[in-house]
Amino acid sequence: MFPSFSASSATSNDKYVEFAVFSMNKELPQLTKSKARMLYKGRTKKLNGSIKIVLVDLPETSILREDFYSMLLGKSISQMNGYWASLSFSGKGTPPEELNSDDIKDILEWLNDHPNGIAYAPVSTVPENANILITILQGE
Repeated sequence: MFPSFSASSATSNDKYVEFAVFSMNKELPQLTKSKARMLYKGRTKKLNGSIKIVLVDLPETSILREDFYSMLLGKSISQMNGYWASLSFSGKGTPPEELNSDDIKDILEWLNDHPNGIAYAPVSTVPENANILITILQGE
């Protein structure tokens, strides 16, 4: 079984949250922080020029989502919502699909249904058989 993790067991006051951006697809290459930022800003949807990827996002109410965007992009959820609204309106991009839960089981189920899917979660919840593309540390 996979460890269960939900936003109720994490708080924004956790000082050492470390996120993994990961996939269950072993063929996907490692990411630089710059490439991860490009993906989560909708500036690219491909890796290595040819691998079309799909991103998933945690629920808007998840403290994990708030922490992740703050750590990776230095943005709040409301700033990201405005950013994606602008991209969507101009036809330049669509936001990642949003899950109904931040439970690792739901994330893994989504990834199993999307072979080129990429997700994020606290490193401590990611299963050993996952392909960790990059880890995002607080304060980096």
